[in-house]
Amino acid sequence: MTASIQLSDGDRLEIDAYREALRMTPAIGGARIELGLTVARVPVQPIANPSPNVVPAAEQRHRVTAALYVSTRLPQQDRRYLCQLEAEHLVTAVERSTKFRVYGFIPDQQLRVLEELRAGKGLWLILALNVSLVEGKVARLAEAAGDLSFSVGAGEWSEQMENVDAGTFVEVLVSMAGGEDYAGAVALLREARTLLRDNKVDPALLAARKALEVVRASYGTEAVYKEAVKQRPAQRDLRARWAVMVEDLFSTLSGALHNDGVTKDFSYSREDGATLIAATAGMLGRLAKERQLA
Repeated sequence: MTASIQLSDGDRLEIDAYREALRMTPAIGGARIELGLTVARVPVQPIANPSPNVVPAAEQRHRVTAALYVSTRLPQQDRRYLCQLEAEHLVTAVERSTKFRVYGFIPDQQLRVLEELRAGKGLWLILALNVSLVEGKVARLAEAAGDLSFSVGAGEWSEQMENVDAGTFVEVLVSMAGGEDYAGAVALLREARTLLRDNKVDPALLAARKALEVVRASYGTEAVYKEAVKQRPAQRDLRARWAVMVEDLFSTLSGALHNDGVTKDFSYSREDGATLIAATAGMLGRLAKERQLA
């Protein structure tokens, strides 16, 4: 929905988003967001005897800022504030459409909350625009405002989230060093996180289960588990308790993939998936640390 902004001299600015307008890049503690916009000036009838104090349209410079809101429903419903945006340079608006970009910063925590609200779906971005006319070196500002909204598909947003590697439910830090088999498990964990982000819970749990196989093989937890369950929990040593945790985690992940008499009615929510993937990440992080110390 194009923003139409009436200027004090009677002209109008039309601001819109161009195709693939969204781009996010990694930043400390969050992500830098960039939105690509176009602006065109729609003039009124030319003034017969313009005042010498009036700056010609071609020489006018505008400072463009915006409050960015998001909605998972419609632009007019459930708007939630996300961040501030500002054009990096002053913008000159002429009758032909020209491009410019606005930039902002989104903290990790806000991205995580947004991912929870989005739940794998697309969303609307709404810019509450503010345009300040700067006339040469004169300090006087003439301000105008308007709203611009456009939709972003689930796939496009997920791709940008992958670029910044943020907003995930997996909060456990996982080392990248731990052996060749471990590197494969980390790749599977990353796949699980991406699938969960797109609300594909069962495929995400399958990827997590494959990642957990490295932990099971490294610690030999299946054999340890068979002996551990013969004891009361209070009698188990620490090695046995870890093995029980790993095998129970593997069993719970497997429940999303089987369709036998016990598991056919199992249903896993998005929150279940986040919990199980985070637990898998923790087990992989523990394995990496032990291998580094060995």
